[in-house]
Amino acid sequence: MAATELARDAASGVWGRGGTLAAWACAYVGVWAVTLTGAAVVAVAGPRSSVAVRAALDLTLAPGRNPPPSAGHSLALAAHNIPIAAWPLLLGVARIEHSPRARRAADILVLACLLVNAAPVGAALGAYGVRLLPYVPQLPLEWAGLALGYASWLVGRRRALTARERATWLAALVVVLIAAAVVESYAVPHR
Repeated sequence: MAATELARDAASGVWGRGGTLAAWACAYVGVWAVTLTGAAVVAVAGPRSSVAVRAALDLTLAPGRNPPPSAGHSLALAAHNIPIAAWPLLLGVARIEHSPRARRAADILVLACLLVNAAPVGAALGAYGVRLLPYVPQLPLEWAGLALGYASWLVGRRRALTARERATWLAALVVVLIAAAVVESYAVPHR
């Protein structure tokens, strides 16, 4: 009996209602698809492309260039990333899911932001290769947080999210991005 109640609660809860978990998984795969496509394009395009991307990004992959790990640095990273990932939650507050034209514009805006955030990381991965990996251990968590924001729109464009659902999306996003910031602050190479 308890298992049946738990299953019913999960199916109707914030993560089960309306394919929310599926929307997050779709958004997460989408973020990685853009990232890996960017990496593949730069890698396949050849050395000139890699040189151009390295010149544009000008990354210094040296432990001495990273700030020392600290709680303050982690919070600063999280404070930077949370608005970047959370803004799609505001689309539903504006109730634009009711207008096909506004919904289409929001779709384009969300997609553009996905490209702006993930494609440069992919290009960097393609240009710098495996040398970049020690400097981006937070990426799976960071992309999970970004996908939470985008997925909130995928769900919110089909139906209005409740205030409780918005709060849950935001709380999950904040927790994941704080975890990503801690990993980024403490796990990257340092002097």
